[in-house]
Amino acid sequence: MDEPIKTSVQQSAYEDILAFLDNAPSLQLTEDLQLFLMESTKHINTENIHDMIENTKQSIENPDKFLSENKEVIERYLAHKESEEYKNSPIYKIQTILKEFNNVSGYDDVFIPAMKKLSISYSEYCTQIELANEKLFLQYPEINKMNN
Repeated sequence: MDEPIKTSVQQSAYEDILAFLDNAPSLQLTEDLQLFLMESTKHINTENIHDMIENTKQSIENPDKFLSENKEVIERYLAHKESEEYKNSPIYKIQTILKEFNNVSGYDDVFIPAMKKLSISYSEYCTQIELANEKLFLQYPEINKMNN
């Protein structure tokens, strides 16, 4: 984050973030899931991460274009997420653990709202994601069922 703290609201949000990070429980993954995660990410480098960030940025800046250009990929992805193969995969287990962690740790209710107060650019980014998600959910309402 490269925005200075200028207001008391931002300072309070910063303190909330520090308190969250100081008190957040450890994320518990079984050894086999830890190994899976290490193995599947060991080839990711800074350039890959930069490309992922740029692709995400482009997809949320123009969600209509993204949805029309990636219709087949999205539909294959959604079909895969409904498969038994996926539901028995390590990545599904990790996502389930992360979702539960976010719910119980305060990540969703404390950390994210504080980040939005602290950083104008992060708040704007979240708004873009929310708008892009609305368009995605309108085109693919079954996603809401998958995420609950």
